[in-house]
Amino acid sequence: MRRIVVLVVLAAAAGAFFAALAPTGTTTTAGESDLTKMEQHFLEQLNTPFEGGTKAGSASNMVAVGTNDLGGRGFNADVWAHEGYAYVGQWGFNDWAAGSKQRFCPEGADAGVAVIDARNPANPVVVSRLVNPAGTSVEDVVVETMRWGPYAGRDIAAVGAQTCGSSRYDRALFRGLLLYDVTDPTQPLELGRLNTGCCTRGLHELEVNHRPDLKRTFVYASVPAGNYLDSATASGVRDENGKGDFRLIDITDAAAPVETAEWGIQDIGGPFYPGQGCDADPNYGHSAEPSADGKTVFVSYWDSGFVALDVTKPTRPVFKGRTTYPAEADGDAHSSMYDDARRLLFSADEDFCKTSGSGIEQGFGYLRVYDYSNLAAPRQIGEFRTVNSSGTSDPGAGDYTIHNPMLVGTDVYISWYTDGVRVVDASNPRAPREVAHFVPPAGQNPVKPSQRGVLSNTTQVWGVYVDHHTGLVYASDMNTGLWILRRTDR
Repeated sequence: MRRIVVLVVLAAAAGAFFAALAPTGTTTTAGESDLTKMEQHFLEQLNTPFEGGTKAGSASNMVAVGTNDLGGRGFNADVWAHEGYAYVGQWGFNDWAAGSKQRFCPEGADAGVAVIDARNPANPVVVSRLVNPAGTSVEDVVVETMRWGPYAGRDIAAVGAQTCGSSRYDRALFRGLLLYDVTDPTQPLELGRLNTGCCTRGLHELEVNHRPDLKRTFVYASVPAGNYLDSATASGVRDENGKGDFRLIDITDAAAPVETAEWGIQDIGGPFYPGQGCDADPNYGHSAEPSADGKTVFVSYWDSGFVALDVTKPTRPVFKGRTTYPAEADGDAHSSMYDDARRLLFSADEDFCKTSGSGIEQGFGYLRVYDYSNLAAPRQIGEFRTVNSSGTSDPGAGDYTIHNPMLVGTDVYISWYTDGVRVVDASNPRAPREVAHFVPPAGQNPVKPSQRGVLSNTTQVWGVYVDHHTGLVYASDMNTGLWILRRTDR
């Protein structure tokens, strides 16, 4: 769980291109391709030429301690750190529904989750990788020490896998949850997996949390787009079993994970309106953020806002309430972090569209702060935008939208794509203010052929993680790899 409260731990190589197509007769609703929201944006960038010099980056109250380009593989995804080792995922995509055959699927010796020995942060070294099934990408990774069950005391990595090497209708392709024993990070061992099934692309984002009251450990995960219309499945939606996008998975026995519950916005009669903006979609469950005790989860449901579920009984999620966007908002609820002590939700709207049309606020996505003291009636009390995210320009053809927040005490560490890592003091949640930032220098997208010019020559920070033992900040840039940072203002 990406939170740290003071004194308490709350706990490539060339791309392969395939030519298989989705079955005939398949239908999707407008704008609902096989791509995730982020992938759709980056693929569109292929048609946006950009020529410019390498950007040098910038910093305030932060310095780089060390870096590793991870073999120059590119398409790096989220980052985690545990016991002196860093873990960096890798993303891939396909767009079968659009019929474009545009896709990139990581393969080769550098593919998968890179494991980096960062005990000497000035010289981080790749020591192993978590090998994922062929035809998949593994964006998100969380590492926790198990407290109960047959692997108590062992360090377990939970990884989400999505299809990218073939059509999502290919039932032979695994997609879902992967679990590895990384007690010795140089010799990782896959223990178990849970297949989330056809015909979604699989498990995108996840968090791990312990339930002391039950003596069990759970993964809180999303399987996005499961309820998009799809005539090629018996259920009539992408998930052939008609399941919702939120999944709760018991991993107490990491060799035999069990899905205990699923939930979707349709379970309460949603979606409730068509959404608006350049990515209007109220039916897309992107990620899930648990409370410290694991009994509440906040599901990011794009234009349907952030949905609070009571999962005290892990077999029966109960809807408690959801946020609603102002009339002029673009929406795009992507991810969040919950402050249990103050009952505040720090949320990220991943809006790549700086000009969204008449009557809709302009600029990129930003941080919102919600008062969740009443789960049934959350209300926004604050917000934070970077200078670049506030405008309608995009200097250097950058992507100045927020991505993922991590709460550390009352500071929020945020990965902000081309705006790098931003550190926001939210001690006054009604007026958050930036206190530090680090923007890595831009790097050329190393994945060829050249027409796959996504991310080219642009800083793209995907993830951020803070080590509670050392205070070091780990950041993953899609092009340039792992960065290890230190704040200089404390």
